Amino acid sequence: MANNEYPFVIGTAGHIDHGKTTLVKRLTDIDCDRLVEEKKRGMTIELGFAPFTLPSGQTISIVDVPGHEKFIRQMVAGAAGVDAVMLVIAADDGVMPQTREHLAILSLLGIKNGLTVINKIDLVDEEMLEMAVDDAKSLLAGTFLSDKPVIPVSAFTGKGIEELKRALQQMTEKAGAKSRKGAFFLPVDRAFHISGFGTVVTGTAINGEIHEGDEVEVMPRGILSKVRSIQVHGASVSTATAGQRVAANLAGISLDDVKRGDVVTAKDCFTASKCLDVSVRLLPGAEPLKHWQRLRLHVGTTDTVARVSLLDREQVLPGESSAAQLITEDHVVASVDSCFILRTYSPLVTVAGGRILMPAGERPKNRQMKAALLEYLDKLSEEPPLKERLLALINYRGIITAADAARMNEVSLVELMRAVSPFEARAEVGVIRGGEAVLLSKRKIKELGETLTKALALFHGEHPERKGMPAEECAKVLDLQDTKFTRELLSLFEKQGIVKFADDRARLADFEPFDEELFSANVAALKKYTLQLGYSMPSIEEAQAALSLTAEEMKRIIAYLKEKKELALITGAFLLFPEIEADFKEKLTNISGDITLAAVRDATGSSRKYALPLLEYFDSKGVTRRVGDKRILIKK
Repeated sequence: MANNEYPFVIGTAGHIDHGKTTLVKRLTDIDCDRLVEEKKRGMTIELGFAPFTLPSGQTISIVDVPGHEKFIRQMVAGAAGVDAVMLVIAADDGVMPQTREHLAILSLLGIKNGLTVINKIDLVDEEMLEMAVDDAKSLLAGTFLSDKPVIPVSAFTGKGIEELKRALQQMTEKAGAKSRKGAFFLPVDRAFHISGFGTVVTGTAINGEIHEGDEVEVMPRGILSKVRSIQVHGASVSTATAGQRVAANLAGISLDDVKRGDVVTAKDCFTASKCLDVSVRLLPGAEPLKHWQRLRLHVGTTDTVARVSLLDREQVLPGESSAAQLITEDHVVASVDSCFILRTYSPLVTVAGGRILMPAGERPKNRQMKAALLEYLDKLSEEPPLKERLLALINYRGIITAADAARMNEVSLVELMRAVSPFEARAEVGVIRGGEAVLLSKRKIKELGETLTKALALFHGEHPERKGMPAEECAKVLDLQDTKFTRELLSLFEKQGIVKFADDRARLADFEPFDEELFSANVAALKKYTLQLGYSMPSIEEAQAALSLTAEEMKRIIAYLKEKKELALITGAFLLFPEIEADFKEKLTNISGDITLAAVRDATGSSRKYALPLLEYFDSKGVTRRVGDKRILIKK
């Protein structure tokens, strides 16, 4: 940027034929009526731009916007990137319809600085001029221009122009340029082809800076290109910064790839969306704004149709504000905190506007999600710094990739991770770094941790012989698609003392794993020992003592075999394996006479101590039914 270049843009505003273009020409010696059609009509249709040298020698930009009601779209596009405004009112006409609408639009667009020019004073006498000034001050009362200068001039004769220049100098110094930090963002207001050079786009840079050779993205389609060359105010430069009028020659794309309403951005820093989270304000004189009302949306140089989804009410009354979502028919690329305008179709009237809180919103699926969204938008409405904004996003989403969080906050991945670092250190945010970095809120970590610990408790009860739940099963339990991510999450849980994670298996922190080979050997030994005894079924204590097992080992073996339906406990004490159970049923079938206790003793070669519990067990299963001292075989 040249030493005399100052990144500050002043926009004109006002009714048609009030002399805006003539005033700009008087200030800059440049005629902003650049189209043949404009010359014929005697009015500005498209946006006109001119460099203006302040008395200090600094060069700023002036945007001349159309005043006709049919070209409000262009007016909004021009006003969207300005730092201050010159509201032009003709002394002979006074305040007119487009004067009022332009002022309302400027207020909705969040413009805070400017001044008012009473033009064409050469056409009126002192009394009429005084009336025009009073008329203007009445209009300005209660607006951002109420305490700003009102300067009478004649763009035709030059009277008052020097005073206006001094006022513009003072306004620029006092206001200062907007904060232009962040990733490069340039809404395109013109795109054209130059033979031998290729495609050129122009616009007012809103954020960041751009350099020759930079890779940029043409949004919303995400077409990549490189900046071949840059011009500011007709002069070639190597760098352009936010607040300047920029012309960029883009390599590798045709005129079909870019149009007015597109945005040239830093690569991978912005998202195209059909859902915008916003704060909307209805103008005092408008009809109530209803939920799901269809309106025309103007944001930056983009013009599309949107439905207004009100989140906590059925309508917004005149003068009120509300959190809302704009559901657009086309993909929109917007910058955080950029302002927008909403207009009705018939008649074409500006009714509302507001600020974009989150350019890539998500529709809430239930009341709980809607309540969380409202809480999140309430925090964003306070215009928090990046760190707080980022924490609010992570807490709202619960889980989000670092790349998405960076795009939604319009910062590089490096900046984002730097901002996350203190939250990670305080365990307010969890960071998964394996592969694509993922951010998790403290609440989400707790929620996933509780889900996992409950699942592991059940798993250990059902599979006490296993060292833990495999990572793949953990992914299913946590409803996570990526097993690699799940492994990183389990490692995070281990750091936080929630689980132990080793050999690709997770277990509860207080669960003591044991030797699976030894366990399997003990299971086999128990089965062999019990089957060898036949119908002299051992009790738990007898088997434990015979095999020299601890009470805990025995407990795990029995739980394991019962879960697999490979063991039953008779009267809560004797061990019965399926092989003995099947053999006993066959012997009952083969008894020729009545099934009595004595007959069963003889058939099995056992004593009453074992025969009676077996019969009672079969009664409970419905295989036999006791009738007096006998049994009837029901299921053969």
